Amino acid sequence: MRVILLASFLVLASACGMPKDIYSTDKNALQQQPPPAPPPPEAAGPANPKYAILKPYFKEYLKRPADADVNVFKANLAAFAPIVEIEEEPETTQEEAKTPLEFFDVDSYKLVLIMSGTAQAKAMLTDPQGKSFIVQVGTKIGNRAGKVASISSTEMRIEEPGHPVIVKALESGLEDMQRELQAVEEY
Repeated sequence: MRVILLASFLVLASACGMPKDIYSTDKNALQQQPPPAPPPPEAAGPANPKYAILKPYFKEYLKRPADADVNVFKANLAAFAPIVEIEEEPETTQEEAKTPLEFFDVDSYKLVLIMSGTAQAKAMLTDPQGKSFIVQVGTKIGNRAGKVASISSTEMRIEEPGHPVIVKALESGLEDMQRELQAVEEY
């Protein structure tokens, strides 16, 4: 059995020929080698039928400039962004405490006295309960957010948002005396 194996090995070794020396420097040996064979020609149709479907889209993709490439991850990022709900605190406007002048309507106050000869003109008002108050320009008055706009020697102007200007004029002393006389006569 050994003899048969040895014989078959020798037959195969002699049929293969001598191994070529790849480090040979013989120019004639290198020139005698045939040139490499050209690659086989491609088949007329595409090998993959799916390529035929994608070919027009691929050609359009190749025509686009490189800077026109869209980052699909950035384009779809908004769909995955977390929705943050920020609860807005209601604006807490600290309302100033109402003064006694802001409890009654402006028409219910009576103008008693005006001091106009001073640096800042002032006026004295009485409310329906008989209490007296000194006001100047800018003083809040009335239950509709009114303010004293101006004080002259004979009148006081009060502006309320959304309402016409209210003018309070000094009553002459004669009218007061006549009222008092009527009150005495009726008594």
